[in-house]
Amino acid sequence: MAAEPVNVNEFQELARQALPKMYYDYYASGPEDQHTLRENVEAFHRITIRPRILVDVRRIDLSTTVLGHKISAPIMIAPTAMHKLAHPEDQNPSQLFVKDSFKY
Repeated sequence: MAAEPVNVNEFQELARQALPKMYYDYYASGPEDQHTLRENVEAFHRITIRPRILVDVRRIDLSTTVLGHKISAPIMIAPTAMHKLAHPEDQNPSQLFVKDSFKY
């Protein structure tokens, strides 16, 4: 692993090392037969990012429309629970990130 994590798998390994096993297992698993978790991992593996070389990047617009609302970048946070297992401030870290990072 690099000095700093650079992908989801490296962050997951850091979480495995830092959290008690029961807490890590909760975050790393899915409900019941874990069908949705498996489908999500497989869908992620089907995505290919093709780097574009020598493209002018001085003015990039990442905005898009989601459910009829224009957003500045295609970054969304899904509802999650049990933050307190990994962080003493419970739900607040996610709420603060959203509040400080995005304009509505």
